[in-house]
Amino acid sequence: MKNPAALVLCITLGLIPALDGCRGNKEPAGDSKKEAPRIAVDTAPVIERPMPDILPLTGTLQAELRSELTANASGRVVKTFVERGQKISLNAPLAQLDIRTAKVGLQQANASVAQVKTQLDSADAECARYDALLARGAITRQEYDKQSAECKQQRAALVVSQAKVAEAAITVGDGTIRAPFAGVVAERSVSVGDYVQPSSKVATLVVGDPLRLNLTVPEPRIAMVKEGQIVTFSAAAVPGKTFTGAVRYRSGEVRQTTRDLIVEAVVPNPDGELLPGMFVNVSLRLGEKPALVVPKSAVFATGNEKSVFVVKDGRLGLRIIKVGVEQGDVVEAENGVAKDEPVVLHPADTMSDGDRVK
Repeated sequence: MKNPAALVLCITLGLIPALDGCRGNKEPAGDSKKEAPRIAVDTAPVIERPMPDILPLTGTLQAELRSELTANASGRVVKTFVERGQKISLNAPLAQLDIRTAKVGLQQANASVAQVKTQLDSADAECARYDALLARGAITRQEYDKQSAECKQQRAALVVSQAKVAEAAITVGDGTIRAPFAGVVAERSVSVGDYVQPSSKVATLVVGDPLRLNLTVPEPRIAMVKEGQIVTFSAAAVPGKTFTGAVRYRSGEVRQTTRDLIVEAVVPNPDGELLPGMFVNVSLRLGEKPALVVPKSAVFATGNEKSVFVVKDGRLGLRIIKVGVEQGDVVEAENGVAKDEPVVLHPADTMSDGDRVK
């Protein structure tokens, strides 16, 4: 060491074992780390092929038929027959009103009809007698017309009385609120003791099979949506399962504020897995388009993204891709890879970006 002061400093600091570090001319230490061995991998090229042209949309399921049933009568609820979620048939009773007053009214109307019929029978007999008297010239035409008017009046009174009977019978019948169609009770709005008016809501009834899928199609894609096209969708409430339906209805106008068109698809729902009001993610197939695809076995997750390894210049390259439509054993790669690039099949968890390959 040419500098004695430096030597003293090294001794003071306890650096004698590493005296070489205090040398003015350091010799090369050499390559102390060996390069990792090459990895054997199987690859397949990125290819281009026709793939379904899918328009991603969001939608909401709606009941094929939904009705908020009203009482259509006045009275106090004395009994309810249904609960939320219950399946019911056509004309099944939903609630019963107190119809005692209505029954009394019906009895009175029937009694009135009986009374009017008795009076009409008497008037008809008198009219028949007047017919004979007029034929013999025993009465004047004026007397005959007066009796005829009495008979007509009694017949009209009978019609009025019979109408009152029918009206009273309807009131009695409306005391039992019934389902206008078979369906499922979405909500029951009354309880025993409630007093209802004709407009009072009693229950909400829906038909859950089939359902309607309400979609909003952006204006530039409207021409691509045709009646009969198949839609595929999934619902967060039914994980791991996909459902299908067919486009049936299209709105007659584009909405001015959102510049889109309302389209409805009909969705079979025999098992009742889907419910009205569910939000779903929809894939609407518009046709086919050329696309780059990679084997499904090459794709793996990196956090919230999808990735593949490509082989380039003897090393692995990590590529983040945006996956599109799946078909068979391949998946569309919308970006991240180029045609004919080799991607690694069944990548191991130990593989890393930059690893050397055989």
